[in-house]
Amino acid sequence: MMENLQNLGIDWVTLFTAIWTAVLVPIGKQIYDWLKSKKLDKYGKILYDEVVKAVKSVNQTIVDDIKGTEEWNDEKKEEVKDLCKTKAIQALSSIAYKTLKEANEDFDEYLDGIVESAIYDIKHQ
Repeated sequence: MMENLQNLGIDWVTLFTAIWTAVLVPIGKQIYDWLKSKKLDKYGKILYDEVVKAVKSVNQTIVDDIKGTEEWNDEKKEEVKDLCKTKAIQALSSIAYKTLKEANEDFDEYLDGIVESAIYDIKHQ
């Protein structure tokens, strides 16, 4: 049987290289992209959960005490939002933070959106 295969005159290295390039590399890339997407989804959910925790914490410790007073102004609201963002980022692992930051060109806007969404969700529960 082996003699018959050798007599066919097939260049096995070229055949293997063609199969590798045409089939295995694209499939491997699709698997890699899928795994990367799943990791981003996981880290995005972790970030959202941490933002919700931070918003609830800051709401209970700071906002409830000053809401409805003269201290509660736009500047204070921004300060509180920044505190929520800082707490959420600190709760992330370094790899999660790095991965999310690399995946989002403007991570600060992305995080602002998540904080605003968490505030809305908490207000309307």
